[in-house]
Amino acid sequence: MAVMKIDITSDVICPFCLIGVKQMMNAIQKYKTLHSSSSLDFQIRLLPYQLNAGLSEQPQTRLDYYKRKFGEDRAEQIVESMGGRFAELGYKADFSGEISQTHLAHRLQTYALLQGPAKQLPLAMDIFEGFHCNRKHPSDRPWLASLAAKHGIFASEEVALKWLDGEECDLEVKKAYAMAQKLGVTGVPFFVFQDKYAASGAMGEDEFVKLLEEIEKRESLNSKDAKGENVAPVIGDMCK
Repeated sequence: MAVMKIDITSDVICPFCLIGVKQMMNAIQKYKTLHSSSSLDFQIRLLPYQLNAGLSEQPQTRLDYYKRKFGEDRAEQIVESMGGRFAELGYKADFSGEISQTHLAHRLQTYALLQGPAKQLPLAMDIFEGFHCNRKHPSDRPWLASLAAKHGIFASEEVALKWLDGEECDLEVKKAYAMAQKLGVTGVPFFVFQDKYAASGAMGEDEFVKLLEEIEKRESLNSKDAKGENVAPVIGDMCK
């Protein structure tokens, strides 16, 4: 196994998705340090999921949305707890911005993936950070266009805006939503390794390192495990 494939089903507005993806990225670096003689490489792909398909492109205040969805007390607890979780990973959470539909962001990330996984992940991390830390909302077309140009997905912001106004990758993203539902994904982040080993939630860097080691071991033994088997010893934090 020269390359380990890691598919992560996620949604922009899920704080545990940013946490889980970042933990996985850090775990990969730890794995490479612990196994410096290994030639194993890793390929991360982000696949789309919508936690709330009822959101529109028209933004609404994020805190008010949380209060309506979770209740005022629970919303306050979420905001307080996430501050520390984000800080552990070098981020500063900011819940004072707005929230909107994530379909546009998923279209752009899917298009970037078609250009090559190496382009998708940096774009996706900027989108995550923009929403969770910099008060951007996922349907902000000029902002998405600026990121697309920054990462070389399009030649300019103008070209990116024109693309966002179209429908390319719309069908592919909707098919991905349906596939996640078919696979029984009910919370994100959801990880699938090598198309057959599943794990759920942001479980922590050390747990992810153990998971990578276990999967590498099974693959080296030519394991015939059934597709979709959950190999994680714990279930991490998720958004549902």
